[in-house]
Amino acid sequence: PDLERTLVKNYDVRWEFFPKSGEVIALSGYYKDFTNPISIAFVPEAANPEIRYENLEEATVYGVEAEFRKNLGFITPKLNDFKVFSNISYIHSVSPVPTQEKEIIEEINPDKGTTRPFIGQSPWLFNAGLNYGNREAGWDATIAINAFGDRLQSLRFGEQPDIYEQSRAALDFTVKKSINDRMSLKLSIMNLLDAKYRTQMNYKGNEFIVTDFRRGRTYGVSLSYNI
Repeated sequence: PDLERTLVKNYDVRWEFFPKSGEVIALSGYYKDFTNPISIAFVPEAANPEIRYENLEEATVYGVEAEFRKNLGFITPKLNDFKVFSNISYIHSVSPVPTQEKEIIEEINPDKGTTRPFIGQSPWLFNAGLNYGNREAGWDATIAINAFGDRLQSLRFGEQPDIYEQSRAALDFTVKKSINDRMSLKLSIMNLLDAKYRTQMNYKGNEFIVTDFRRGRTYGVSLSYNI
């Protein structure tokens, strides 16, 4: 009941160029200024770990993004049905540690720092892929890779190091074939690389693994009928 709503000032700038229909080259930048952002905070006086939500004074997020989508027909007409696309982002987010925790950190583990990124916010994101689309033949296929930088997964109280999800890449493939105007068949293979899902904490230059496993690949086949 004591929480105040967060106010955000957004500043955005974007430049776009469209060489042809369906193609784009774009650059953008943004800055977000948060007043009274809501954050998770630990209850120091609790016997067992307890959290609550409280307002911080401020927080900021800013970044740049580049986007690219291009048909490959300029190489040879045989590649008219192919297009490549890519997107890369750099994001910097920072919010202060709640006051009570800050005092403990400064006294016991100053290396942890008194600011942290937003939970779940990667410092960079990268996507790229190749698409094949032929409407006359009814084919649409895409292979795409997605990657992200280390991101804060969960908080630990005071001087304890926070847990970060480690960077990894995922490669996905989907192909769709239209049988007629109403029916289509789709095949998907997700997480082809099956990269390790790893979370860890760092303490005074040492790495401590929290989880380390592979999620496996996912295969799917679906038949769709539009009424």
